[in-house]
Amino acid sequence: MRTDGNYGRAPAYAPNSEGYWTATPEVMEPPLPIEDAMWRYDPASDPTDDCYHSGGDLYRIMNETEKEALIGNTARNIAPCSENIKYRHAVHCSWADPDYGTRITKALKLGLKKVKKLAKGNHDELVKATLPGGKFKTKTCEMNCACCKKPCIEQKYLDDMK
Repeated sequence: MRTDGNYGRAPAYAPNSEGYWTATPEVMEPPLPIEDAMWRYDPASDPTDDCYHSGGDLYRIMNETEKEALIGNTARNIAPCSENIKYRHAVHCSWADPDYGTRITKALKLGLKKVKKLAKGNHDELVKATLPGGKFKTKTCEMNCACCKKPCIEQKYLDDMK
């Protein structure tokens, strides 16, 4: 039985929005002597690794009804998340397809200029800009939409929740 609080609400995965469990090079496994030195592969350090291309390809083959369903489902399901997570997701959508990013940004009532500015950077810059304590709110929405005076998603997507 654990008696140490089991790390409380700290996320048990990395990377994460809280900045926990980042790589610590001084305690990492040393390189293996294989013809040349070999280190653990980190896809984030591969400039040719494009994690967003296939998502954009899928979005571009969807018809308008499917795109609208995707945006609505995403908006309703990400609505309870904090603003920093929403901005991070909107940028990821923009990297997949500019129209996808614009539509999810509008559905989540985020600032399109902010998303476009963040999308000009790389992933490390995005994570740093959206970490807690930065310029975005980290308080989550309580999703009490029926009596909310300022809903965090567009009304047309709220209507689908009834």
